[in-house]
Order: sequence, then structure tokens, then C-alpha cells
Amino acid sequence: MATCRDITNGALRKIGKLAGGREPRLQDSTDALDALRSLYGYLVNSGAFGRMVDVVPTGAAYVAGENERIFRNSSITTSITLPELVRRDQYDRPRPYPEETAVYSTDTVNGDMRPPRDCAFVAIQDAFTGQTVEYLYDSQIKKWTSIRDLALDDQAPLSERDGDGLKCLLATRINDEFGGTLGDMTVRQAGQFTQSLITRFSSPATVGRTEFF
Repeated sequence: MATCRDITNGALRKIGKLAGGREPRLQDSTDALDALRSLYGYLVNSGAFGRMVDVVPTGAAYVAGENERIFRNSSITTSITLPELVRRDQYDRPRPYPEETAVYSTDTVNGDMRPPRDCAFVAIQDAFTGQTVEYLYDSQIKKWTSIRDLALDDQAPLSERDGDGLKCLLATRINDEFGGTLGDMTVRQAGQFTQSLITRFSSPATVGRTEFF
């Protein structure tokens, strides 16, 4: 998996602001890293990964759900944890492979639980500290990552699936700031990577809840 440094350096090379084998200036690295953090925030808040659900916990401990924006405004709540597994519900369709046909393995599996959905996110807003922390789940590595405090040597979320696509997408975000030049292939790959994040055809299909009026 690529680090944030790999992604930012790659984006700078794609706009012609960094020669191969060279390291950028510290300020350029810092600016590109800020843009990468902002990119993750944009993807979350643009709705690319689904709508947010506002939640206000009232107990001492709370386990976050997928795509929840959690507002901690009670001193009673002292612990908010991120889920490693979440419970399946009736809307998780189509059925898991082991339930569809006897062709698949008959080994015992946990049909009631599953990992969080790819690109699920959790935002925690603390009324006492005034801080907001945002986490993004990458199913390629089964890991939650805080996106607001990423450092250059931290692993870059979403890079495991297509590191070059992430570099291209970041390049389109920083090109104007750095006064670079975007190639046609860079723009095309950025669009393809964005489309893959929105559709996520590599993940199990689900049917969302529908409201009728």
C-alpha cells in the first residue's frame, strides 16, 4: 500500500512539478498533503460514499455505525469505538454466496455479521472540545483511518485499489495551485478512479432503503 508521500510525490510528477527520483521541497509536500486530506473530506461530504446519518449517543459507550455523524454532547458518553464487524439486516441483498447454492463451500461462516461496507465513514463531533474527527473505511485492507491528521509517511486510504488513479485525482486538485500541466491520460484516469469509487462494483451489491410518499 502506498504512503501519502508516494501519492503526493506522484501527483506532483504528473503535473510536471517534480522530476523522477527527486524529492519535493518541504512546503510543496505540505501543500500537496493538505490537498490530499481535503480530497478525502470532499469525497465523504460530496455524497460519493452515501448519505450521512446524524446520531446523538446517550449511553456511556457507543459503537459507531456506517456513515454516521455522531454528535457527542453529553459527558456521560465517554467511549465511541469504530466497528470491526457490523450486523447484517434484511436490506443486505443479494444473499451471501454460501446461502445461494450448494456449489460453494459448506464450511461454517458467520452469516449474521459482515465487515463494514467499502468506503464507509464515521464523523465524530465533540461538543466539549469543539473538534471533529473523520474516519474512512477501506475494505481492501479492512482498516479505519483518520483522514484529518494524515502524515506523509502514513498509509494513504484508497491507494491499495489503484494508487496511480489516486495520484491522478490528486493531480487534478493541485494543478491550478502549482501551475502545472495536466495530460489527457491523467484527466481520464482521474475520472475513471472517481467512477470506481462511486460505483464500487468490486464490492457486494446491496439494496438501499426506499421511501415512498
